[in-house]
Amino acid sequence: MKKILYYLRITLFIFYLLCMFLLIDKVLTINIFGTIFFILSLIYSVFIILSILSKKKIFINAISFNILNIGIYAYTFIIYYFAYISSKLEILNNNNYYRNNFILISILLITQILYTLFLNNEEKN
Repeated sequence: MKKILYYLRITLFIFYLLCMFLLIDKVLTINIFGTIFFILSLIYSVFIILSILSKKKIFINAISFNILNIGIYAYTFIIYYFAYISSKLEILNNNNYYRNNFILISILLITQILYTLFLNNEEKN
């Protein structure tokens, strides 16, 4: 179960990076919140790449870490779906929708960055 979640997280991370690339125009229309979100996404991506490259057992065995990451990816996929695929929800295609969701994901990214640092320190001790 642990390895399945780990490999699912890695696979979804690739799609997350693709979605983030495709959402750049939506992110940058939100001014300061979009910029903060984009910077946090870059920092988060670097930490996730480093955690994958480190091959530490704690990142594989931490079920909560993998589930939280999968949740962030799923939330990003939903935003991408509403932004580009769903034409029925034109009312959601505005700055308030993106600002609120990017603020929420930014809070989640900060939490995950801190949790990654915590797990990395746990592995050292």
